[in-house]
Amino acid sequence: MPDSLLITGPPRSGKSRAAMARFHSISDSILIVPTATLAEHMSHELARSGGVFRPSRVTTLAGFLEPRAAPVASNFLLHAAVAEALEKIRPACFEAVREYRGFRKSLARLANEIPADAVDGDLSTVFQAIDRALEARGFATRRRRMEEATHNPGPLPPHIVIDGFFSFRRPELDFLIALASRTAVTVTLPEWPGSAATRGALLARGFREQICSFKADHGNSEVFAALSLEHEVEQIVRRILDEAARGRPFRDIGVIVRTREPYAPALETTFARFGIPARFHFADPLIAHPVIALIAAIVRALLGGWNYEDLLRIAQMPAAGVSDHIEFALRERIPGAGLPIAGLQETPLIFERLASLDSWRRLSLPAAEWRSRLSGLGSFAAEPVIGDQISRDHLRAWQSAVFALAALDKMLSEAAALFDAPLKLADFWAAVETALALEDLRVPDRRANAVHVLDAYEARQWTMPVVFVCGVIDGHFPRFVREHPLLDEASRRRAGLPDAAEMEAEERCLFEHVSTRATEKTIFSYACFNAKGDPEVLSPFLDARGAGRAEGRLHPRPRRLVSPPEPAPIQAPALLAELAKKHAALAPTSVESFLQCPFQFFAAKTLRLRTRPAAPRERLDALLQGAIMHRALAEHSRRPLFGADVFDEVFEEECARAGVPADYRREAVRLEMRRNFEAFLANREIGLGWSSRVEEQFSFALTPQLALRGRIDRLDVGPRNQAIVIDYKYSAANRIRERTGQDEAGTQVQGGLYMLAAVRVFGVKPAGMFYCGLRKGVAWDGWHVPIEGLERAGTVVAANVLGDMMRAAEEKAVQTFDAIVSGEVAARPADEKKCARCDYADICRVETLEALRAATA
Repeated sequence: MPDSLLITGPPRSGKSRAAMARFHSISDSILIVPTATLAEHMSHELARSGGVFRPSRVTTLAGFLEPRAAPVASNFLLHAAVAEALEKIRPACFEAVREYRGFRKSLARLANEIPADAVDGDLSTVFQAIDRALEARGFATRRRRMEEATHNPGPLPPHIVIDGFFSFRRPELDFLIALASRTAVTVTLPEWPGSAATRGALLARGFREQICSFKADHGNSEVFAALSLEHEVEQIVRRILDEAARGRPFRDIGVIVRTREPYAPALETTFARFGIPARFHFADPLIAHPVIALIAAIVRALLGGWNYEDLLRIAQMPAAGVSDHIEFALRERIPGAGLPIAGLQETPLIFERLASLDSWRRLSLPAAEWRSRLSGLGSFAAEPVIGDQISRDHLRAWQSAVFALAALDKMLSEAAALFDAPLKLADFWAAVETALALEDLRVPDRRANAVHVLDAYEARQWTMPVVFVCGVIDGHFPRFVREHPLLDEASRRRAGLPDAAEMEAEERCLFEHVSTRATEKTIFSYACFNAKGDPEVLSPFLDARGAGRAEGRLHPRPRRLVSPPEPAPIQAPALLAELAKKHAALAPTSVESFLQCPFQFFAAKTLRLRTRPAAPRERLDALLQGAIMHRALAEHSRRPLFGADVFDEVFEEECARAGVPADYRREAVRLEMRRNFEAFLANREIGLGWSSRVEEQFSFALTPQLALRGRIDRLDVGPRNQAIVIDYKYSAANRIRERTGQDEAGTQVQGGLYMLAAVRVFGVKPAGMFYCGLRKGVAWDGWHVPIEGLERAGTVVAANVLGDMMRAAEEKAVQTFDAIVSGEVAARPADEKKCARCDYADICRVETLEALRAATA
């Protein structure tokens, strides 16, 4: 056997350094590392060390096998082979789950790891069928490729270095021994229980062993705890910015997570907010790329008959280039379907082009034709706008789109190769969509100065001055060891796969490795609570004694400082004239809106800004429920013999008009509202026997410039032309009491203005004003003159008190009109507690009021 060497030792003991010394000492040596990103990293390290070498001398195990075995099957082809094998064999033990994508993925992973003879029964039969299916297409599993190269490794370099692996399974170990019988091989192995079998096998085959005992300086370490994952990520950002402020390059900083989820998305978002450049050494599913997601959404919408919910998803995608008002229009039309969309003021270009695809749904074409047509859908993405200045982020986005579309073409070709006869688009797309979900997309990132974000496996060969290790909690680091879905512990051991004990040992080994990646400082962090507010359990690997507790939140520094604007009224004469014209008639609720906040009135009544239309399941909100109850009460007064059935009729009509889906929530709300409706019909608290008029519209002039208009829910007229005004509120009793208190304080004017309308429009003498709460029981509150039968309802007052309420409300309305036409638009809420429920709170900048008060104090 040629001179082969096994180098062992603990983390950061000099194993890789000794292996690379041998790499440089033997010309034309090849370096094999576990992953493509690690191969790129090692290439850069070698280049920085001053050596000149061919890039092909650093590769992965898969890359080394490329000329020595059949091409490796992609995830999709392997998934298709699994589906084909299950369909042909139809093993009874898998019949209940054979259609599940998760089961097929587990089976595919297992087929890649172990040979068919390592298991028995139906599983062995399925593995053999998978190998045959792939071989028929000219591909092989990773395990099968290893077996082929073991028997026929072909021409070999004089020396091969294999570095960065934790251990080797049976196919890999056989291949490694076969290499060592033909050329010099250097292998590094860390000291941990899972590598003992590999070490013993290599020594038995004649490998010399070199034990490294050097202890590298890992620098200092510290631990901090945060309240939540988001808080933890913010504190990592704070420390990275502090390091950068002291002159440390971003490339000298690394963030290590055990697995991509859940930390990588939070890190990516937060780094972007604070302008920190970062390279995320992860692969995302191809279907997650914005351009590919747009293409997938287009095909789904086409197959669904242009359902408006599907079109809305397209409109919301930045790659579609659709304006926001189209999203509003689509939301209003849900549920619905079809192209073109009727009633749109402007049809987006992408929707005009989508209509030309409609015939595809009915065609049956060869797979190659579907491949060609679907490949052309990339043109539906909005073209980039190229200006004088192009940011690096835009360049990277365009670059990633090119790589994504190239990967799409590859997946379309693989899917087309599966079909011989013509087929419908739906059948072809089912295969393509599976391919897009299984295929990973890696976009090259050549930025030199960026923070590196890696998982624990990727980080094992990296060293950086400063390293953050986040998420050190039980369940994330270490991960929980779960039972394998297909093999029990004994079967896994027989197949040469790690059992639970070895996987637990591997977690500790990984932690020891990441703990030694820094040369100056390692910062461990964890969140005390999860998203539900439940406490997290600290990792058993971490000694958190003396851990610091992160306090406070972090916010990006504004690019420019803006002083709080001092509210200024509208002053342009033309605009003031337009305000007087636009608001020449006011409703009592509009007056109250201005009294609560001039800006709220300006946004809602002057600008008529629209809130985003609710999704169908959210449309049965308090506003619609109130409208249903009001109409049902009015209908009942006209058809009293129909009883509560009137409510059901109105409820169904209003829900159908609003497009509320017939689901559990709708029925639950209907039952609750019907109980409240029946409770009102049974209520006799105000039963004077007076004649009632309902839904009475009114309009009258308060001044030559201002008219008041509105609608009274109910007007009960009795002897001597007395009248009681009743306003229904679908609210609980406490809200009714709050309402009457606001009328008495003068911050609400509806009661006084309604009584004023009763006098001036209907010619009656107000004897009372009641608000009736209809939710969770019937609640009456208000004011009335002494009337027999109303002793227990509301508050008894003298007639002049009602007159004072009307005069005060009239004065408030006139003053409000004068303020409106004088241009008052300031964000000045009378009750700041109501700002939380205001539709315009996000644009009024009410939060600057406190700063303004402090500045002018």
